[in-house]
Amino acid sequence: MNRIIVVFLMLVAVCTSVCAQRNKQYFAPKDMYMFGVCFSAIDSTVYFTDIKQVPNTSVERGSGFLYSRNNYSYQLQQYFKSTSGSNYTAVTCYNQKRTKLEKKYAKMRQKYQKKHFVVNYVHDFAYNPITYSEMDEVDLPAEEAKKPESPKGPRPGGNGGR
Repeated sequence: MNRIIVVFLMLVAVCTSVCAQRNKQYFAPKDMYMFGVCFSAIDSTVYFTDIKQVPNTSVERGSGFLYSRNNYSYQLQQYFKSTSGSNYTAVTCYNQKRTKLEKKYAKMRQKYQKKHFVVNYVHDFAYNPITYSEMDEVDLPAEEAKKPESPKGPRPGGNGGR
């Protein structure tokens, strides 16, 4: 009987430590290559940034998705908002291999040039790396917040729902 209890406690300890380490192992720090494209629906000018290496970005293991990838586009959008005062839509492309990203860069640039957009290049923008930390996690409530119940009785100005 004592062996069963000891084995059970060891199993619980192992499961607890594995769960605690899961988030740390879920994201891996890697260097990524990135470039950005900014465009506006009311303007025929498209802006391309240079391909730059961004060190120590957090990448999901398995899927290879960049952690908080929408914030990289937000950095670029805020850069253009501060320099030109206009709202642009920003897209950030990334890859671990520079050659694959260069092919995507050339393909996108060619696509916009064929559609007769004016293509401009931005050389002074650089992405700031966003890394995963356990402080980023949000504790989700166990139960969803319940909607307040409607008051019982007749509706104001009504005849009781008849």
